[in-house]
Amino acid sequence: MKLIIGEQHIEYKEKPSADEVIERINESVTEGHYFSHFIADGTEVYDEHEEFLESNLEGIKELEVVIKTEKEFMNDVLLSAEEYLQRAIPEVTALANEFQRVPTSQTWDRFEMLLGGVEWLNDMLKVVCNSKERPSNWEMYQQMTSNMQAELSKLGKAVEKKKNVQISTIIKSGLLPIFERLEKEFGETIDTEFVRKNLN
Repeated sequence: MKLIIGEQHIEYKEKPSADEVIERINESVTEGHYFSHFIADGTEVYDEHEEFLESNLEGIKELEVVIKTEKEFMNDVLLSAEEYLQRAIPEVTALANEFQRVPTSQTWDRFEMLLGGVEWLNDMLKVVCNSKERPSNWEMYQQMTSNMQAELSKLGKAVEKKKNVQISTIIKSGLLPIFERLEKEFGETIDTEFVRKNLN
């Protein structure tokens, strides 16, 4: 198997273990750089890297590791967050309306997805605020993170008390404006301080 990390090309005569490969990747990630993803025989793998390697390492001929500078990584984080929000905003609006009526099991499934999305967004905001390459308006992101936490806390109480109308109100008047503001801010940050990749 061939392992490519930047300029390094490592040939393994015998298949390494998933742990050995992960260890080699970690050793190669220097300060100011982030492991982004890897390409296994032409297939890009963005998450659950360890599980992927454990299941597929036996058949992989070439594994290319993609490492990015902190600036490139931050750019990707902001683009992903903006893209997520563009998809989520119409869904969140529809979800708030569903809680005005009697929520179905699908409504609750979509609510769970919303909570997962908010958690992911929260993690992204933490990355932005903790990065050396953070944007100039990062304090606003920090403020939005704490606003989001406050809304989630209210949402948790409303769910406990099974107050559907209150859940709807918190989603519509609490989370939705935060999502809309973040989408606008992410867009402006990308356009002024980072780059939009040409996806065509």
